[in-house]
Amino acid sequence: MPTPKECRQHAEECLKLASETTQIYARLALLELAAEFRQVAAELERRSHSSHVNRRRVPPSAPTAARRRRI
Repeated sequence: MPTPKECRQHAEECLKLASETTQIYARLALLELAAEFRQVAAELERRSHSSHVNRRRVPPSAPTAARRRRI
């Protein structure tokens, strides 16, 4: 699974290649791909953030699945 940082690096590489090409369809495709990489990075960050928030909301004394298995 790629990280948000890796996705953003791929987006930057696409933008660099888009600025270097003279072929309009290649440029458009690279710009679209860069946008998609940025969207994936944002989605990964949202998922990561929401899973951290959900973990914090569980009281420390609440039994987790791991604790239930040991009991």
